[in-house]
Amino acid sequence: MQTLTPATHQPLDTTIHRRKTRSVKVGNITIGGGYPVVVQSMINEDTLDIDGSVAAIRRLHEIGCEIVRVTVPSMAHAKALAEIKQKLALTYQSVPLVADVHHNGMKIALEVAKHVDKVRINPGLYVFEKPKTTEYTQADFDEIGDKIRET
Repeated sequence: MQTLTPATHQPLDTTIHRRKTRSVKVGNITIGGGYPVVVQSMINEDTLDIDGSVAAIRRLHEIGCEIVRVTVPSMAHAKALAEIKQKLALTYQSVPLVADVHHNGMKIALEVAKHVDKVRINPGLYVFEKPKTTEYTQADFDEIGDKIRET
């Protein structure tokens, strides 16, 4: 009869290792770098529904969501974010908002950057839109600050 020798088990490293990233401010929250991971979520209300969007953002924030993302598919949606941000500040408190821009990239991003804490542009969608401008001046970027980030 053959006997089996016990296998020697190496301990597994179950630690989650974070990639090294740079830190970025989103409103009053800092993400990346050595900062703690923050809770983020996204509303699914139509951004043109100001009251519905404000209520959804507030619900998420009240249960612990620290940064809220909002879809911005058009220029009208971008302009609606000004009212959403203002209404949040008047009826609740300021909540760090990130605009997810998926269409007409730079035009909407430049408008929405006036109203939110950060802009996320989906670069994969640039294949559908040929930019009229391929170079931007320092003044263009100074106007929106450091709010735009491609992911």
